[in-house]
Amino acid sequence: MLYHQPIWVCEVTGRGGLTYEQALESEGRDDRNRVEFRFCETLRRRILLRVQFQTARLEPLVEDIYNQFRCDYAIGEIVHCELGDHIYLARVVDITPDPYGHQPPQHVNGKTYASSDDEETESEGDIHENSDSIPRQSNGRLRFPDAFLHPAPASPIPTSIHNTTATQTSYPLPLRYRVQLVNEYQMPIEDCVRIVGHNEIRRDKRVFCRYILQRFIRECAYRDSYIGAPWIIKSHVARYYGIDSTLPSALQEAQDIAYAKQARKRKLPGVKSATEKEAEKRARKEESMLQKARIKEEKERQREERRKQASIKYPIEDLDIPIYRKDPNANWTLIDMTSGVYTGPHNIPYPSGGRTPRPVPHKNALADDLFESVISIWSFLTVFSDPLELDPFSIDEFERALCSNTKSSLIINSNISLLNVIITERKQGIASDIASGVAMEDYVDEGPESKDASFARLRGSQVERGWRDQEQLRLSEDWDEEELDGPKGWELVLIGFLNDVATPELVPELDHILRHLVPRNNSTASEREKQYISLNLRQKLVVFAFLIDVVNESSLIKGYMEECQEQLTEFRRQKVELNKESKNIAARRAELDRKTRADKAENEDDEGNDSDEDEDEEDDESESSAEESDSSDKSEMTPRRGRHGRTSRQEKLLIKQQKEKEKEAQRKKMYEKQREAAKARNQELRQKAEERHKLEEDERVLRKKEEQLEKDMRQYMTLRVRPLGRDRFYNRYIYLDNVGTTDTYGTGRLYVQSPSEVDIHMMLERNHPPDDIALDQQQQPWGRGGGSWFILELMRNHGFDDEECEWLEKRFEAPSEASMSWWRYYSEPEEIQQLLSWLNPKGTREYKLKNEILKRQNFIIDSMKQRNQAIQKAETKQRITRTKAATMVANH
Repeated sequence: MLYHQPIWVCEVTGRGGLTYEQALESEGRDDRNRVEFRFCETLRRRILLRVQFQTARLEPLVEDIYNQFRCDYAIGEIVHCELGDHIYLARVVDITPDPYGHQPPQHVNGKTYASSDDEETESEGDIHENSDSIPRQSNGRLRFPDAFLHPAPASPIPTSIHNTTATQTSYPLPLRYRVQLVNEYQMPIEDCVRIVGHNEIRRDKRVFCRYILQRFIRECAYRDSYIGAPWIIKSHVARYYGIDSTLPSALQEAQDIAYAKQARKRKLPGVKSATEKEAEKRARKEESMLQKARIKEEKERQREERRKQASIKYPIEDLDIPIYRKDPNANWTLIDMTSGVYTGPHNIPYPSGGRTPRPVPHKNALADDLFESVISIWSFLTVFSDPLELDPFSIDEFERALCSNTKSSLIINSNISLLNVIITERKQGIASDIASGVAMEDYVDEGPESKDASFARLRGSQVERGWRDQEQLRLSEDWDEEELDGPKGWELVLIGFLNDVATPELVPELDHILRHLVPRNNSTASEREKQYISLNLRQKLVVFAFLIDVVNESSLIKGYMEECQEQLTEFRRQKVELNKESKNIAARRAELDRKTRADKAENEDDEGNDSDEDEDEEDDESESSAEESDSSDKSEMTPRRGRHGRTSRQEKLLIKQQKEKEKEAQRKKMYEKQREAAKARNQELRQKAEERHKLEEDERVLRKKEEQLEKDMRQYMTLRVRPLGRDRFYNRYIYLDNVGTTDTYGTGRLYVQSPSEVDIHMMLERNHPPDDIALDQQQQPWGRGGGSWFILELMRNHGFDDEECEWLEKRFEAPSEASMSWWRYYSEPEEIQQLLSWLNPKGTREYKLKNEILKRQNFIIDSMKQRNQAIQKAETKQRITRTKAATMVANH
């Protein structure tokens, strides 16, 4: 239970309040963003060796490392190389001594240099002692050839930099660097190897700077809180770079003493020294600075994520929608799962995308391969029911009739209609090669060399009642002389048709079917009438499919299709006119809305003016009343002076009455004016309401015309039935009602078919990364979804059952193998609404599918309701029949 509590801290980001699993995920996700990987591996190890066991504070340590390595380059490091007036990217390939400078140190990047065999045996102390007696220049350098015989004076690297100042600089001795120029992708450029000096190359200031070094030390090393504690490389980092982490004896002794002091202080709670308080204050300050830096980095990252998401351009592939790849546990960070780029675990951060799961479709009662044949045969019979002179029937009735073991007028009439078309074509001499029997004669005339045991049977009559058997030919002689006028004798016509038109290549199991239709030699008509009913479902579908293939080539069907195309041309012209009317209505509505907004703004201004006028009138009245009160007060205060005073007061009263009359007249005039304005406004509003009502009525009439036109066009769409569209997983959606007939209830379902072979290959192409990943990411900065694993994982999270997912997974593993597609269907209006809410928004392929379903939504829902009503009536009828039968049995 401890692992599930939010008490863990991410070691990389410092974010706390995480569970153990979230902390591991955060550390693994940000591992590649560490400062450690900005340096090459050789430079990393050298810096870490320099840091190990140092007892200085962080700032002097960073300054020392910066001065030590800023001009000391490592093999394999990417640097900026200055050649002429241009700066290039280059990789350090080798380091050699400068023949015109000082002797390099004996250990540079793991290489050893020396001027002679005698000098290799000299100790470092001897070199320092002898270097003092050698005459040198003012800058410490030697003249040629002494520069090759004697090294420059140097002191060993101190193990501690307590006493070193921050301005102390250690420059490397003059070296020559062999560099290889590279491009922006760090790929070498041919014939671009140069040898340069240390003053001609430099590191990227954004990588090798004091701030990055400080972060690098904090990531890879730690330090205890006691005074004089050394910097120690973290255990996993030390193991990776092969650095010894055993403390020297002096540092170990100091550590033991510091721990002992801390243990003694812990015995006295609340007692802290000044040093500890200062250390805590400094630690809080450093932590605050780091926290601010982390917050700044997080804001920069979020700003970059928002920029990427704002740059999304539509239309976009459904499987590449960014909402699936936004991690809700990481501030909705957008993850690029493109194959060849994403190497993380196979899980999707936000698989639902905030949408409801897909409604689960229903399975068919028949097997998928049989159902595909059933729906193809039913579709042909329904579409061409007019020329075939058949009454339209639903697919449920067709399935029940095929599976029934009793005679069905629906099946018999369908067979008779198809046979009559073939007989008519043969009698008129306009039948195709298959219907006329030419294909069968060619098959027989090819000889036994190219065929199997069928010709041995033909020549020796070894198979009883098989194809082209004497008994079969005798029974079905002159089968095409007259058209069938009823069900009597149609079995013999079917037997003759199969013998004179079909071949074993065109009709599978032809021998078994004919042997079943003729149960024995010299069979009676009553025996043969029972045989077709007892054929299994697959054999009935094979016979139906061959009959339809032959009739499809007839002139009757071709002529009807040409008539339908002519009618569709007229309907398309009407659709163009309706589109013009729709645009006109849209323009009228926009103009009406514009006027309404303008009138509303004008009314608001008028109300404001009226209120201002009322306020002015009130102010005037208040001012006049104030003046009157003042005048009355003054008149009372002044003494009356005879007749002149009384006359003055009467005049004032008359003037006051006159003003009140004028105000009353003005008020009445204003009232009349407002009344007229209100009347005109009401008239205008009434007129606009009538216009809007008329516009809505025109829209309603137009929608009815469009629905009727759509219904009429589907009635004459005989060439093929196009899918409404495909969803994000390439499943095709098919609606078959109203095609070839005006009856809305043909299937009462919206069918879903599995992806085709072409769709499978399109999905498998997502497993291959693009040729230029950098260019692809530049064109699409938000990235893409993953390959086949991404598709399967997304399907499971969107409500697809295990059977559909396993089928697609097997197709991914063996795309070249033929596999029967699966079929599902929706039959409830509520399921259509759920499907529409599941489909993707504007700008995707599914949006087109959604529009097509919305366009036919009324037709689909009406057909579903009619189908449900028909099923309820049939169940009620069966229940009444069973009740009557049970009552009769009980009475007997």
